[in-house]
Amino acid sequence: MSLRGLAAALLVGLPVLAAAPAAAQAPLLPATRAEARIEGRAVPDIALRLADGRERMLSELAREQALLVTFFYRRCAGVCTPFLQWIDEATVEVGGIGSDYRVLALSFDEADTVADLQAQARTFGLSENANWHFAVTGRDSLAQIAGALEFWYRRQPDSDQFDHGSLLVAIRDGRVIRALSGGPGQTRRLRELVWELRGRVVPYYETDNAPALRCVDFDPRTGTLRLDWGMLLLVAPALVSLAAAMALFRPLRSRRGAALRS
Repeated sequence: MSLRGLAAALLVGLPVLAAAPAAAQAPLLPATRAEARIEGRAVPDIALRLADGRERMLSELAREQALLVTFFYRRCAGVCTPFLQWIDEATVEVGGIGSDYRVLALSFDEADTVADLQAQARTFGLSENANWHFAVTGRDSLAQIAGALEFWYRRQPDSDQFDHGSLLVAIRDGRVIRALSGGPGQTRRLRELVWELRGRVVPYYETDNAPALRCVDFDPRTGTLRLDWGMLLLVAPALVSLAAAMALFRPLRSRRGAALRS
């Protein structure tokens, strides 16, 4: 297995980290609980420097369309490359990029430069893709947005690498719509998120330790609800009772009808 494949296989098992000093780390929550905690939270409007050298405010990028914001750094030897690769492939598969949302990949390494952003964009063939923005920001601005989105990162001792999580956050009108942690294996949930960006009400989301059976299931490919096996189990006792009652009373009705005829 290649290093990229190994990193992708391990990605789902990584913990969700939040941006704060290592000494101030809080107990980690299950992924979906940590994601839900930041839904609706205001996002600071920070200044960004894009790969083409332009200075833009976050609110400017999100003015016309929602933004899917993720974090990376150029020299990452771990999950950054497979995670960005998954976002690129999943957004193409799911659809809606450019019409419902754009992607902002924000470096959290102060050593990254505009040249590093350009190199990262070239790595994925996204240099000319107007629906992807690669950006850096100042130390204070980075601390603000990482803190608001609860993205944790910390430099490894005696290394130029960071320990960090993998996070994708949907932002619209200056607030968090939803957050997704992990990566490969989360494409279904990304589909659900895109339906929400399109204005479709998603009636429920899967949570940690969700039951295998449920009454209805939301199909993120079509945006429709359908009955699941749980509904059959729910109504099965009533159907069995009805069938038993009919079987019990049918002979009585037959004998009563015969008695009346005689």
